[in-house]
Amino acid sequence: MKKIITAICCSAMMLGTALTAHAAETLDRDYIESEIWEDMWHGKGDDGTTFPEGSYKHHLLDQWIDDNYSSDEYDWMELGELKYEYKRYYQDVIEDWDFNDDNNGNWTIDTPEHSYSFTYWQNQWIMTDENGNTVDSFPPFSTLEEDEDNTDSYEIHDEGEDSPRVIGKVSGGAEKPSDGTDTTEDTDTTESLSSDTEGNSVQTGASPLMIGGVIGAVAIIGGVGFYMTRKRGK
Repeated sequence: MKKIITAICCSAMMLGTALTAHAAETLDRDYIESEIWEDMWHGKGDDGTTFPEGSYKHHLLDQWIDDNYSSDEYDWMELGELKYEYKRYYQDVIEDWDFNDDNNGNWTIDTPEHSYSFTYWQNQWIMTDENGNTVDSFPPFSTLEEDEDNTDSYEIHDEGEDSPRVIGKVSGGAEKPSDGTDTTEDTDTTESLSSDTEGNSVQTGASPLMIGGVIGAVAIIGGVGFYMTRKRGK
């Protein structure tokens, strides 16, 4: 009887350990985003409602993580690898894009096929093509927190190959936003992401599956004890 109970307890402990290890495999989503963004963004700080650049580039990162988080394509417990993979993805999607400033404060993106501009409207940045069609929209993202301890603004340099692409398809006849505050400082951008090997899991706590496994093991132990007691009584 003792051997049976010991075997069941060992099995339950092994199950709990395996489930805990599995839960620790994936880094926290927001942690991944903040770490990649810290390496990526070296531009001038603003509250996200004046200049579209930081908000748009954060939008690209946000969407990449949402589309791929926990997928088998990437190792989500290795931060260094994730930084490298996003850098490669970003450089690929912006390869033929140019960031421009028209000297009137309007930040635009030119591609071989289109020219895109940005308007802040109803608490969203609206991205439109040369025909006024809305092709993308995204919330403002403040970069002030990253720059609050630095009195000197950084300039980034994007030379065509470092320009973002449009996410989504052009929708003809889309509603045109009203004039917003499309003013930006003359900014060239450069993206640099380090491929360091840092990667520490920040997820803690037992998963519901682990708790269920332990409860199940306890129930089995109780059942075996009851059966053996009843058998001896006979």
